[in-house]
Amino acid sequence: MSVSGNASLPYASLEAGKTSLSRTFILYTLGLFAVLGVIFIGILTKITWDASYERAIRVTEAFFQATKRPFERAIWTVNADATLQLIRGLETLEVVEKVWVETPDTGNFGDPATGVRADTALRYTLNSPSTILHKEAIGEVFILIDRNAISYEIVSTVGFIVTAIIVYLILLAIVIRTIFKRLIGEPLTQIVGYLSTPRLIEDPPKEELMKGRLDEIGILAASLQSLVQRRHADLQKIQEYQTNLEDLVAHRTEQLKLVQEELIQADNLAALGALVAGVSHELNTPLGNALMAATTIKDCSTHLKTELDNKSLSKELLEYEVERISETATIIEKTLGRARDLVGNFRQVAVDRQSEKKRSFNFDHIIRETLATLQPTLKKTPFTVDLDLEADLVVDSYPGAVSQLVSNLVENALKHGYEGRTEGSIKLTSRVVTTTEGEGRGKTSIVMKCQDFGVGIPEKNLKKVFEPFFTTKFGKGGSGLGMAICYQLVTEALNGTISVSSKIGSGTEFTIEFPALVVEETKAEKKRMVH
Repeated sequence: MSVSGNASLPYASLEAGKTSLSRTFILYTLGLFAVLGVIFIGILTKITWDASYERAIRVTEAFFQATKRPFERAIWTVNADATLQLIRGLETLEVVEKVWVETPDTGNFGDPATGVRADTALRYTLNSPSTILHKEAIGEVFILIDRNAISYEIVSTVGFIVTAIIVYLILLAIVIRTIFKRLIGEPLTQIVGYLSTPRLIEDPPKEELMKGRLDEIGILAASLQSLVQRRHADLQKIQEYQTNLEDLVAHRTEQLKLVQEELIQADNLAALGALVAGVSHELNTPLGNALMAATTIKDCSTHLKTELDNKSLSKELLEYEVERISETATIIEKTLGRARDLVGNFRQVAVDRQSEKKRSFNFDHIIRETLATLQPTLKKTPFTVDLDLEADLVVDSYPGAVSQLVSNLVENALKHGYEGRTEGSIKLTSRVVTTTEGEGRGKTSIVMKCQDFGVGIPEKNLKKVFEPFFTTKFGKGGSGLGMAICYQLVTEALNGTISVSSKIGSGTEFTIEFPALVVEETKAEKKRMVH
């Protein structure tokens, strides 16, 4: 395991310079100051403009009031030269752009403005200087304020202020950047350099990163260095563990195989024990009947002996007792034959399961033998097993594996397929499949299916069905080895394949296919299978 320090850095040094923290901080700070400066300059310009305009109006109005009477006398006396001279006098003011006079009788004096500009001019009324006419209006004076002059004055003032602000911001940026670089930038650069150290985790530097610094940056550097040291220690432990990992895995795997084999053996012995108990229970009936028949024969013989000793035996009594003994012997023969069949099936199944030897056997017959040993268990349930067997071939294989497959599949269907149900059936089918290979040679395989029509298996569990120790009955008697044993028997002993398909609420179907080596049946084998 190798962890490189610089491999974890997302940026190169050039990119880090372009996006450095100090650069970003200065840009954000100056940007904020610039926005505030623009707002401030806008407000200052508006206030300055209003103040300058008001001041221009006051100056113009004061000057006009000083020349009002001369204007009124000049207009009253129709003295055009004096009026134009007064107009030029007002126009000499710096803030005045244009002045003109309008009268109702003698016309206009000066060059009047037109349009919107005329509406913005200051307007003053001129009255008659005669006391007789009682201040009658004789005209109006229009004064147009020079906005360009005011704008020039404002631009000069605001321009000076803006220049001062820009100089201030530049000096402030230099000072802030210097302080930021000294307190934060250089320490962070030192930390980045530490992180860029080649093989940082494998061989971390020993010297303290920021000795004597006790602020937040110092705490961060100390914490980072401590974290690297811990990672270094963890890496050493991992490397030490990896050196022995393969041996440990091999040892643990061997132990797991031994445990699994022991569990499988225990499961097989448990199944065989249940088989013994079932067969023993099933033998009680024929053996009991045989015992009762033997007792009957004993009673008959005792009765006949007594009659003979007493010389009172009649022909009718003899015939009756002989007929009775004959019927009882028939009962004994049938019951003991039933017991012999049970013991024979049990013996063959038990031997096959324990010996794991390869031998010739009829495939369908081994299925029927296995189901015969399962009858004691099936009788206790409301479920039935339907057979559709068409693989009546003698094959050279492992009968114990086939028998255990049938037992596990049937028991799995009873335990899981019909959970919570009170009726149902299990269908076992067998078929012979022949496929043609090259040069006309045929390949024979046997396909066996076990189907139930129960609750089905959820899709999420289908891929786990054949995993060891997987069970939905954990803690309720399920070991999780039934289907794992089936998978092992099919793939290893029979050299075949096993698959499962299921639909919730419709049931589950297991399909087993394996190559069959067909052998010729001998007369002895045929006779044994018939009996």
